[in-house]
Amino acid sequence: MRIFVQEFIFNPLKFLLILVIFLNIYLLYAFDASTFDQILNLIISFGIFTSHSDSDYKDPKNLNIIQISSSFLILLSLLYRSFWLHTGDNFLYILLPVLYLTLVMLYFSFENVFKNYKPLVISLLLPMTKVLFIPLSIIFSPLSSFFTWLLLNAFGFESVLKGQEVLYNNTGINVTFSCSGSGQILFCLSAMIIFNYCFPLRSIRLLILQLVIASLLTFFANIIRLFLLALFVNTANSDGFSIFDYLHGGNGGLIFGFLSMALSCESFKRIYYSRAMPNEIN
Repeated sequence: MRIFVQEFIFNPLKFLLILVIFLNIYLLYAFDASTFDQILNLIISFGIFTSHSDSDYKDPKNLNIIQISSSFLILLSLLYRSFWLHTGDNFLYILLPVLYLTLVMLYFSFENVFKNYKPLVISLLLPMTKVLFIPLSIIFSPLSSFFTWLLLNAFGFESVLKGQEVLYNNTGINVTFSCSGSGQILFCLSAMIIFNYCFPLRSIRLLILQLVIASLLTFFANIIRLFLLALFVNTANSDGFSIFDYLHGGNGGLIFGFLSMALSCESFKRIYYSRAMPNEIN
């Protein structure tokens, strides 16, 4: 316990970093960010703290007045903008990277700030998912519709594909951006990147392989979910329990999201341990 207290007394940056992380977690919760965003934010927070714990906090600062002034100016701007925070405000997603950058600028020279780039990259993953969501959805929405239609017909359920609509049994589903699986894919890819920073794979080639595997696992997990939604679309808005409503809601998305995440983690584990046991068959 004494060592723990001394660590924070002589390392105020670590203490401030924990405060910033918990503040960011609270703000996303208070302003009703999606469950996937809040879970990803927890993984990102873990990644930032873990990758930052190996940094040399006692490194000479060599700070200058411009660096200190810039840091306080950024903090004042954030404080001013925070008075207008509201539910659905995308400004929430850039708070963590900006606060993290401001903190390290107050303790390290510019050279050391960018030398320890891993925590900064990790902090940018959540806003990057928001930037990439629409472009990926444009690609994956028609692909998800096609593979859902293909799976239905492969199992003998005659269906019709009309644009992004999959029609079955006189009704159907419309695969919109939120149903395309893009959000789950970005979630899983972000987690794999963080894991690679914390538990590095042997090479970039293996990382790319793992990202491809995670994308495919997540994509086809979502196809199975859309397949079930198409089959049980007639139960939508029924008085009793509705399989469609359950799978279409947040709980259903989480179930298949966690399934694809668990399979992706298993794949990462196998690739990671193959580094130490290249000739062993897992």
